[in-house]
Amino acid sequence: MLTRFTSLTPVSRTVACLAAMAAVGVAMLVRYVLDPLLGDELPYITLYPAVLITAIVAGGGAGMGALLLGAAASFGFLALAHGPAPFSPGSFTGLALYLFGGGLSVAAAASLRAAAARLEVAQERLVATLEASGAGTWRWDFRANEVDWDPALVRLFGLDPAKAPRKRMDFRRYVHPDDQEQINRAIEEAIESGGTADYEFRATLPDGSQRWMYTRSRLLRDAKGGPALMVGACLDITERKRAQERQALLVQELNHRVKNTLSVVQSLARHTKRGSRDLDGFHEAFEARLLALSATHNILTRELWESASLQDILNAEMIPYGGLDNGRVSVSGEPIRLKPQQALGFGLALHELATNAAKYGALSVPHGRLDISWHAFHDAMGQTRLAVDWVEQGGPAVEPPKRLGFGSRLIERSIRDELGGLLEMRFQPDGLRCSLSLPL
Repeated sequence: MLTRFTSLTPVSRTVACLAAMAAVGVAMLVRYVLDPLLGDELPYITLYPAVLITAIVAGGGAGMGALLLGAAASFGFLALAHGPAPFSPGSFTGLALYLFGGGLSVAAAASLRAAAARLEVAQERLVATLEASGAGTWRWDFRANEVDWDPALVRLFGLDPAKAPRKRMDFRRYVHPDDQEQINRAIEEAIESGGTADYEFRATLPDGSQRWMYTRSRLLRDAKGGPALMVGACLDITERKRAQERQALLVQELNHRVKNTLSVVQSLARHTKRGSRDLDGFHEAFEARLLALSATHNILTRELWESASLQDILNAEMIPYGGLDNGRVSVSGEPIRLKPQQALGFGLALHELATNAAKYGALSVPHGRLDISWHAFHDAMGQTRLAVDWVEQGGPAVEPPKRLGFGSRLIERSIRDELGGLLEMRFQPDGLRCSLSLPL
């Protein structure tokens, strides 16, 4: 249990002088009272404790002052009470012994105060460190089987000070049942080895909540080598545990997404190769699809892979074809956010639609236009869905294709197979009409 055992109060010079004079005055008064019994023997007997107490309370300077003042006062007292005897060789010998013994006492007291001052600084540093870290300390007395918690540890467990554990069994009430065995094992190993005990456990607080705690403790042995005390510190590591769990989840999610992305890239490469007449055609188509996939990845990364704005995806996919600010492409719709998997599939489908429009449709001629609109609605089952209409106008005459190319098949697979959506493509003479919907 962390307690401030040392606290030295600085003493001014005036207070030190007054303390020295007061101590010598009291000592001489006591010596005067004892004079009928002692006579001129032991003239300095009452001054030793006065000098020592002054040095401890007021410092070495005050103690030295009391030592010298006591010598003068004692000589004066003996001269007045017993005549010239104080100036005999025996008196000077007694004075020398008094000064030597008193000087040693003052030196010892000054050294003790200096050690106490250093200990006080070390304690304050320890207290500041514990307060900054939020840790609490405890002490377990093996002989009395008593446990002491400091106030910081009591607050850490959310307890009323009156209900703080006093016995080891009391502490077990606040430990998750599944963690009690490992705590017992760690303590037993520390007792056997004489080393430290480190363990993490789940603490059950009075309000029913659980917090992760980390404890590090050290064993202190008695003169016979048996366990006497165990002292330790306890720290709340709940946030660190949650961060570790989030990190593990993110790594798992990243692994899953990387595998999915690699699978998509592999599929794109395989099917693009089938639909390409030569290596240059393959390189151009494959690179464009990778850039489309990368654009959606960039948006999701910026949003921490939580969701992506539908309009941001549209902006990214239309940049290679002049963007949305050239007056040929108009967009309208409410703010819609897509989940990561939806964003990737939707982005690839938009890329294929835009590529076809730029090669064969409305964006292949200067006067062609493209209108893109979307809205959210509830279907008959009450599920929220996204509806998107892609309308091309003013382009070359359109005829239904005799067979679907890889781009069209990629659109169908992205919307229908991966996203569970519906797709309708109408090749009308004045331009392509594409309507799609998918669950949000």
